[in-house]
Amino acid sequence: MSNREEWELEQERRKMLQDQVVTEYKKNKFVEEIKNGLGERIIKEPNTVQKKPTIINKIKKVLGWN
Repeated sequence: MSNREEWELEQERRKMLQDQVVTEYKKNKFVEEIKNGLGERIIKEPNTVQKKPTIINKIKKVLGWN
């Protein structure tokens, strides 16, 4: 094989590895969201759009102002 072909193969291997890492990260993030109560909220309110908490809401929650 020429250097060009070896380089292309190495680039493809790296892309595949990167895709695997990203997929694993997203899967773990989803599992954590389900564990943290997202699954129960979906069961209780299946047809509502879930709002993402804002930074201000997070600060209020930490300070106990809610």
